[in-house]
Formats: sequence, structure tokens, C-alpha cells
Amino acid sequence: MKKQTRYIILLLLLLLAVGNGFAQETKISVKGNGQTLSDMLETVSKQHHIRFAFDASYFSQLKVNDDFNNKDLSDFLDAVCNKFHLIAEDIDGTIVLYSKPQTIMKSIHDRIEFGGIVLDKTTGEPLLYCNIAFNDSENSGTTTNELGIFTTKIKKKDQIEVSLSHLGYQRLDTLIHINQQSLHTIRLSPFTIQMEAIKVTQQEKDVIEMGNQTERIAFNPKQSTNFPRVDDSDLISSLHLIPGIDFIGGQTSGILIRGSAPSENLVTLDGIPILETSHLFGNLSVLNSKFVSQAFVSRGAFDARYGEKISGIIELKGKSDFYKPSLDLSANLMNVSATANVPVNKKVSVVAAFRRSYIDRWENYLYRTILDQASSDNEASVSPIVKFDDLNLKVDLRPSDKHEFSFNFINSTDFQERNYEFKENSRLYHDEYADSNNNGLSANWFFQVSKNFQQRLTAGYNELTRTSYNNAGMTENSQGNGGKDELDTDNNFLKEFSASWSAELTSGRMTHQAGFGANFDEVQYNYLTNKSTETKVMDSVSFYSKTNILHAYLQEKIHLNEKLEVRVGVRSNYLDLTQKFYLQPRVGLTYSLNNKIKLIYASGLYNQFLSRIRKIDIDNNSDLVWYLPTDDGEGVLKAWQNLIGFQYSYNGLTINAEAYMKNTTGRVNFYAEQTSSKGKLIEYYLRNGQSNNKGIDVMFQYRHARFTHILGSSISRSEEQFDGFNENKYYPSFYDQRLKIRWTELFKLKNWVFSSSFFYHSGTPYLTNNDLSTPINIEKLPYFLQADLYVTRRLRYKFCSFNLGFSLMNILDRKNILEVDYFNISDATGTYAVRTDITSIQFTPVFFLNVLLK
Repeated sequence: MKKQTRYIILLLLLLLAVGNGFAQETKISVKGNGQTLSDMLETVSKQHHIRFAFDASYFSQLKVNDDFNNKDLSDFLDAVCNKFHLIAEDIDGTIVLYSKPQTIMKSIHDRIEFGGIVLDKTTGEPLLYCNIAFNDSENSGTTTNELGIFTTKIKKKDQIEVSLSHLGYQRLDTLIHINQQSLHTIRLSPFTIQMEAIKVTQQEKDVIEMGNQTERIAFNPKQSTNFPRVDDSDLISSLHLIPGIDFIGGQTSGILIRGSAPSENLVTLDGIPILETSHLFGNLSVLNSKFVSQAFVSRGAFDARYGEKISGIIELKGKSDFYKPSLDLSANLMNVSATANVPVNKKVSVVAAFRRSYIDRWENYLYRTILDQASSDNEASVSPIVKFDDLNLKVDLRPSDKHEFSFNFINSTDFQERNYEFKENSRLYHDEYADSNNNGLSANWFFQVSKNFQQRLTAGYNELTRTSYNNAGMTENSQGNGGKDELDTDNNFLKEFSASWSAELTSGRMTHQAGFGANFDEVQYNYLTNKSTETKVMDSVSFYSKTNILHAYLQEKIHLNEKLEVRVGVRSNYLDLTQKFYLQPRVGLTYSLNNKIKLIYASGLYNQFLSRIRKIDIDNNSDLVWYLPTDDGEGVLKAWQNLIGFQYSYNGLTINAEAYMKNTTGRVNFYAEQTSSKGKLIEYYLRNGQSNNKGIDVMFQYRHARFTHILGSSISRSEEQFDGFNENKYYPSFYDQRLKIRWTELFKLKNWVFSSSFFYHSGTPYLTNNDLSTPINIEKLPYFLQADLYVTRRLRYKFCSFNLGFSLMNILDRKNILEVDYFNISDATGTYAVRTDITSIQFTPVFFLNVLLK
């Protein structure tokens, strides 16, 4: 027994000696490649059966870029501990790693402020929300503010590698020598329209970019010229590439965001709200891409800085040019446009853009194709007359990098007339027109108090006048009897003055945001019907209202760590009409799984006070009317929004998917109702309602070599309910589109650009011509399907460039109905009902010429 015990002891000593030998001979080979320290230690543990103990949460935030080749275990541990200020101890065969408290405190004080300003190299214009990334795992990225300024804390060093990227500009990777006393000026070069000048085509930024700010999507206004369109200066051609955003046509046309009415979206140009967004029966928008330099969109659940709208936001920034004058001239078969950039000096810039139609004077084939409308039973044809113009003006002053003043003006006018031509022997006649004029002014002052403290003062004035009339009737018969004449006129006037102050202070991992302001709104509406007989009497609608709306907000953005960012805010409004406060809490989360994938969530409460409501007449035709709430709060919109989604971006591929849900109460509409069958008395009643919107938006964008592929799809549902209407049941809203698909291809080769667009959406609902007092009869328009092609050729000479191109619109020649309109005329023999279909453009080639003098 003693002998066996002696052998066992000798064997254990031998094994211990061998084990110690192996431990001494352990060689570590592992690559950093930006992986976390936690992952690296797990890899070493599996390879060499070494037990480690550490704080996994903290170590997963530490990035390792160094490679270790054939290192002894002790050398490996020394290198890791020195780099990350750690201590390593062997406790019972387990290597325990933990931080040095005193070293960490020293490293915090070892960080300094680093800031700069990013400008357009060719114009000197500051670039908003530009992405700043540091090629150093110890420093997190940031973005520029509204002055193009950024500031952040970095580890103290003499120089740092920085990568800057912005939509429409060439990426810049540069080494900056750090100077704490001043802002570092960095200039980005825009992509030239001469593609052959770009040697590496893969450098070009995307048409749409998600960026670091998940609540904003940036889209490139310059890319609007590369897609099929009716007008080469229309910004909407790139805007509606974003899933969830549509531009509807017809009499009630405008920009839709996720099934909500156009008036529920905030569209601003240099701080001026754009109240009317369409020309040409909705075939063209008022947004001039030649005047816009930067554009951003939020599709909902936006933060506390924005308010008084419940759906989405489109922010547009007009051009500025402090360096070189230029003149951009364009002409097509519909209108002419001119954009002039005049740098007075290095600190003052003046930019103006003007568009004017001439299709009312030159009725070419494009005019006839776009405005080809007729009744469904060929009872009548329609001869429209359309003319429009818009003017943009911006004066920009930059006395220093830290101060910017801008003064802005916009004017837009529209005239639309439709004359119905009936069959030769018909006694019916019908004429209608609408005339609108929108003027807006704004003044903005941005100033950077210090590197991390920015303020903004803004004031604006907006005025909109819309007048329309509808004249329909029947001439007398051969006996001189049966003549009827009905004339409806309405006038809607809106005036708004606004002023606000906002500020943003960055302190460490936190950004503090605050602001307050006021809106002064005035609305007047008059609707009157004149009849030649007493068989039908329709009450007029008339109201006048004005109110003051005050707002204030507080918001915190917190970078809890490199992966998680949280924003928590609250906005409050005071409406003097109701003498009530409206509190609106909002929250957002962004979690980065890695440098490719982000998860997002946002939620909040939103109130809106000024909106456009529907006035539905006895024939089920609807018109939109600007409206302010009553004293008891009827018409105050209240919407709860929830959004969840993810973003993926890597090597030219971008994927964005978001699911949303929005419940809105406080809706009101005017409904016509026949109150007496004997006297045929018709009155308008205000009815309360609510709506639900939900859906999923998905976008794929892949860019490689000279190709860009964009595929967007939306599956959604929009429904509403109004008291005393449709037996109080929910029904599909007027903006309900269950399925939308848009597929776009873009190819560039030297000075040539080729693109195609395919767009499909299911039919939208409309009310048929029946009695509103009975359960309503809702039908859906046929599905919308349109395919377009585009090609352009660019030529450049010394001081000018030419862009000659054409679009083939609706190559399938499909008749897409946008809207249905009814009018009824009654006599002793019965009722004559005529339906008119308002259609989009049919197969049409569109030519244009653009000349840029620079």
C-alpha cells in the first residue's frame, strides 16, 4: 500500500511539472480586427483552455485593434492591461481581470474637446447633420448641427484620423492636427455632374441615406434630376422613393406620410411652412429641387423639438453660395425655370429661383395628355385650363463661422379651371375653377455660443388664400321651362405668425435641448350657394376663428454607452381657445448591435390644432377646409404613435424596416344633411371622429459600381369613424392604400444617366353618389400602375454645361384614376348625375433642356 501511495505521489508531481511546463510554453496568437476585448478573451480561453473572469458588460465596450502573434501568456496579459488600464491576478487557476480605479479617473481627465465646422468646398455652405466618424475605437462618432458645427470629447493626442460623409458629397478620410483653441474647418467636395471626372464611381453616396440620426432620413435633392419626371426641377421624384411617403393627385392633392392627410405633415423650407404642396392637379409639386440643397424627412414618432403636427416632417434647406455665381436655366413643354446664385462677398449670399408655366398659352400634346379627363359614361369631356408659378428667395449672411442669419421668401400661385363640354343636344352645363395664393416669410438666426452650446431664433409669417366656384345647371327646354342654375362659391383664408427660440447644450454623454415659442393663427371660411329655383335650399357655411398657441419643450439625449442612445422629452402646448394645457411625452431608443445593424423604437403623444378638414356635400364630393378648434376643443387632434424597426448598412447595401401604429382622436368633418324632405333643406353639421393607422414600410437600396437599385414596399391600413355617419362604424379612410411597391433602377456611364421607375398601389376608397343618411357605399378606385423610363446626356464646356434628356411617362399607357367627382341636376323628369374621372398622365414623352452657367 505504501508503495502504491509513493507511485501516486510521484505521478501527481510529474503531471504538475508537465502542466507548469505547458503553462510556461503557452503562446497566444489572436487578431484584433476591432473585436471586443470580451470576445478576444473568450477566443483565447477556448484555444488554450485558460480560465478568465471579468466584467463582460464593461469588456464588451472595449475594442481591440492590435494583433498578437506568438506572445507568451504573461506578455499578452501585460499588453492588454497596459492598453485598457487593467489589473490581472491568478486566483486558484483563474485569471481575474479588473480595472484600475485611479487610472480610469486619470483617463477621464485626459480627454479634451475637439470641434470643427464642415462646409461645401464649392459654395461655403454649412452642411447639416454630416456624419463624423473617428478611426479610433476610443472615440465615438457625432454629427454636425444646423451651423455645420460639431463638437465631442476625444482622448488627448496631437492628431486624429477622421472620416466625414454626407449625402451628395465625396467621403473624406483625413488626419487632423488637434488645436483646442479653434474650430477646425473641413470642406467636402460635392459629386460633380460630370461622371467621367470621378475616377472611382463606388465613392458616390446613396440617393437615400439613413445616417447616424435614426429619426431622420436624408435624401439627395440633386438626384431628383436622375429619375423619370414631368418636370426636371420637381423634388418629389426622389422624395417618394422613401416607403410610406406618397404624393397624391387630384383636387385634394398633397404629400401623404403613412396614411395621414397632407395638412398633418410639417413641410418647411428654411423655416417657412409650405401649406400648399401641389401644382397641375397634383401632377407636380411646388418643391423646386434647383433651389433646395439639403433635405431630411421623419415619417413619424419624431422628438419633442417638433410639434403642432401629428404625422411627419419634411425639412428643406435652401441653397447658399458664398464663392462663385451661377445661373441655372431649364425649359420643358410645360414651364420654364431659372435659379440664380449671387455671392455678394464671402459673407453674403443671395439665391433666387422662379418657375412659371405656359401651357395655358401653348396647348401642346403634353398639356392635352396630362389634363385629359372625361365622364365615365362619355356624357361629357373636360377642357382644363391650368397655370402656376412659384418664387423662392434666400439672403444668407455669415459674419463668422459661429453666426448665420437668413431671410427667406416664398410665393406660390395656382389657377385651375375645368369646363365641361356635353353632347351636342344636352341641356346640361358645368364649369368650375380654383385659385390659390400662398406667401411666406421667415428670418432665422443660428449662433454658436461655445463649442458645445448652440441657439436658434426664428420668426415667420404665412398667408394663404384659396377661392373657388362651381357653376352647374340646365338650360330651359323648347317650351321655356325647366331651366336651373346652381352656383357654389367658397373662400378659405389662413394667416399665421410664429416665433420661437431653441437651444442645445452638449455635456459629456448628454445633450440637453430646450425651447419655447408661439403661433398666432387666424382662419376664415365662407361658403355660399345661390339657386335659381326654390326646390332646393342649401345653408351656407361661415366661420371666423383666431387663436394663440404657446409651446415649450425639454429633452435629454443620453449616450448610455457606445451601443445604446436614449432620448426622453416632453412638449407642452397652451391653446387659448380652450384655455387648456396639452402635455405630450415622447421617448426614443437606438441600440447598435454592431457597426452595421441598429434597432430603433420611438413612441409619443402628439397634438395638432390647425388642420384641414373635409366638407362633404350632398353629392358626396369632398373639399378641404382650413379649420381651428371650437372653444370646447372639437377639432384638437390627439395621436398616440409607436414605432419599432431596424437599419442595416454595409458595403453599399442599406435595409430599413419599420412597423408603426397611430391612433388619432379629435377629428371633425363637415357633412351635408337633408333635414326636410318637403322643403329639401340641406344643412352642414360638424361631426366628431377618430382614425387608426398601422403598417410596415421596408426599403432596400443597393449601390455597386455604376448601378443603384432601390426597392420600397408598404403594407398599411388606414380607417376612420365619425359619429352619425355610416352607422358609427369604421370604414377605409380616403387615404387608405393597402399595398404600395416602388422599384427604381439607376445606371450611370460617363456623361449618360439611365433610369427606370415602376410604381404600383392598390386603389384608394371614394364615396359613391348616394344619400349620406343611409349606410355609406364606399368603392375603391382601380389599382394604380405606372412604369417610366428616363435618359439624359450631359455635356460640359468651359463656363457652362448642358443637360438634354427625355422621359417616357407611363409606357404601359394605363388610365390611372386619381379622383372621382359628381354633380347632380334634378327636374320634373328625374335626376341627371354625371361622374368625372380625374386621371394621371397617360403615355407621354417629355423633353427638357437644362443649361448651367458657372
